[in-house]
Amino acid sequence: MKDTDKITRHNILSAEPAEFMFLGIVTSEPDYRMSVMLNRQLGISLQHSSNDIIGGSGEEPPHFSVFSTSPPILSLISNKSHGNFLIRKLKTIDFFLIIHGVPSRAKAENLAALIRKNQDITAVFVFSSPEINDRNMKLLVQ
Repeated sequence: MKDTDKITRHNILSAEPAEFMFLGIVTSEPDYRMSVMLNRQLGISLQHSSNDIIGGSGEEPPHFSVFSTSPPILSLISNKSHGNFLIRKLKTIDFFLIIHGVPSRAKAENLAALIRKNQDITAVFVFSSPEINDRNMKLLVQ
């Protein structure tokens, strides 16, 4: 190598999403009814997104519905589809409510407490993305 040759350095950005907070919601309600309940209770406008998450391949791959606000502040994502799970480590969770941005844990806890008041919701849990080690976590913040 000559002294005049320059070494070029390239930075490779990680495909890992930034840390985010999300709620795990347990309920027997279907996705469209959940979105309506949250819209009324929180005063937001979750609308069905055309960007459903499609898991796997085959004849009929599972579709996980996505409802989002515009601009994206909150997103409601189903965890179950015909016996399949988006996040297998959280099989008991029916829906994820993604909080876009990086809110404090206290804000997420306040939101969870507000949602817990709904009698159709069995339980609400607060999670931080680094707490859950699952390969599909990055799909939650597309």
